[in-house]
Amino acid sequence: MIIGYQQLVRVSDCISSFLFENDVHVFLDECHRVKNPNSLSTQAILKFSHLPKSKLILSGTPMPQSIDDLVPQFNFLYPEIRVNVDSVVGLVQKVYVRTNKVELDLPEVLRKLIRLRMDTAQEKLYRLLRSEIAREAESALSENTKFALRKFGRSVTSLLQFVSNPALLADKPEFKFADELSDALAEGDGPKIRYVINRTRELTKAGHKVLVWTSFVKNVEYLAECFRDLGAVYIHGGVDAGSDEDEDTREGKIKKFHEDPKVQVMIANPAAASEGISLHRVCHHAIYLDRSFNAAQYLQSEDRIHRFGLPKDQLTHLEVVECIDTIDETVRLRLGIKVDAMAAVLNDSHLNISPLQISEDAEYDSATLDLGDIQAIIAAIGPP
Repeated sequence: MIIGYQQLVRVSDCISSFLFENDVHVFLDECHRVKNPNSLSTQAILKFSHLPKSKLILSGTPMPQSIDDLVPQFNFLYPEIRVNVDSVVGLVQKVYVRTNKVELDLPEVLRKLIRLRMDTAQEKLYRLLRSEIAREAESALSENTKFALRKFGRSVTSLLQFVSNPALLADKPEFKFADELSDALAEGDGPKIRYVINRTRELTKAGHKVLVWTSFVKNVEYLAECFRDLGAVYIHGGVDAGSDEDEDTREGKIKKFHEDPKVQVMIANPAAASEGISLHRVCHHAIYLDRSFNAAQYLQSEDRIHRFGLPKDQLTHLEVVECIDTIDETVRLRLGIKVDAMAAVLNDSHLNISPLQISEDAEYDSATLDLGDIQAIIAAIGPP
């Protein structure tokens, strides 16, 4: 039987009864999805953790935020052992097996950081938005309530959206800086969008297929329209799974990208496409228009084109685009810290996303923010 985490919540009693009456091996794939002890899927899984005859968990990114993520996963494997954040690392290290990319003899990844200045009006409005968030940040940290954190998370999302593409804020009726936004929109596409469009066309003209990543659905659809002449396909949460013979499904779009030479570009959202897709046989260039604070999604998005089966002489090229003196830099800092922490726990020195070579040219939820992210944002944006 194969069942998804969300579906499991609806039928957890049936699954529990089946496990009780039969000898069953339970395997949790992408087990970092049960890192949150308060989620319904985690609670459902832990409720029957004592019933399987045998158990196994699998994840390449078992602690996307912090060491705390490991506790529910270990609780599933060994519900009889008392574990907390202080003891879980030592316990996990006794029972896990990991094969790193060096052992798989994968060719090198070349990462390049593209740092761009914001346009004049965009930079002016960014300072206003940053001041607004600074006023919210301290209260979010001191209150530490679900409501305060969600409100702060929405504001951080708006800031990330604005840096990525100022037009993403155009449909927010409650937006208080309408005149300043109009000035920013009058400057045209933001510098990051312009770079991604120009660079993608440059690469496709040279004969390369290109994978473009962005966290925001409207960016996905906008870029797909921009690259219509390049046969662009896209994947986000609104694209249904189905037959690969149906070009409107996720599987159909992947098949077209693989097989149709006229389909030169894929635009994808990491939340929807960072797992279960292999593009490494046809694509060796990925561009990140923006990134979130979710380390697991970022690492897995890299692995869409850097995975077992690559020829030894085939390099993988990744370009991360960010705006100077913005929240993009905080995202980069926090992702690096989280990946380094994961590497230390898993004893995998090859698990890293830096250093980035700096170029000389040139729907996201509050749940992806942890305490360290909030503190880093506060430190970066300064007082209101």
